[in-house]
Amino acid sequence: MIEVGRKIQVLYDGDCGICSRGCEILALIDKRNLFEYTPYQSHSESDLKSFGTDYEKCFKKLVVITLKGKTLYGAFGLNHLFWQYFPYNLLVFLIYAFPVFLVFELIGYRIVAQNRAKISAFFGLRACALPPPKTAD
Repeated sequence: MIEVGRKIQVLYDGDCGICSRGCEILALIDKRNLFEYTPYQSHSESDLKSFGTDYEKCFKKLVVITLKGKTLYGAFGLNHLFWQYFPYNLLVFLIYAFPVFLVFELIGYRIVAQNRAKISAFFGLRACALPPPKTAD
């Protein structure tokens, strides 16, 4: 069950080396213990649907559920997390103050997300062994 209002929920792909390592790094930054990290695979699809997401969306991008229950994906979710801590919030401010930076961030996130198995393997991390979730037609 995903609890809203207690902590910011970070749903990541527990099968992905980059995702898992990224959450370990975020945990080091999270000195006030504001975030709760769980692989999306540990939640039922009905739990995820209550926040407007599903396995397929979670497979493609990091999912962040704010304290107010808003669901953010990918770079926007990361920005929400980094906004909580100085000096990272200054970087987020610059990204939104100069939209060209946001465009580069979105492109960079997409490139990494689409190539995460190769990048994980290159860095010797667990490399996305599970198949992607099947979509309902």
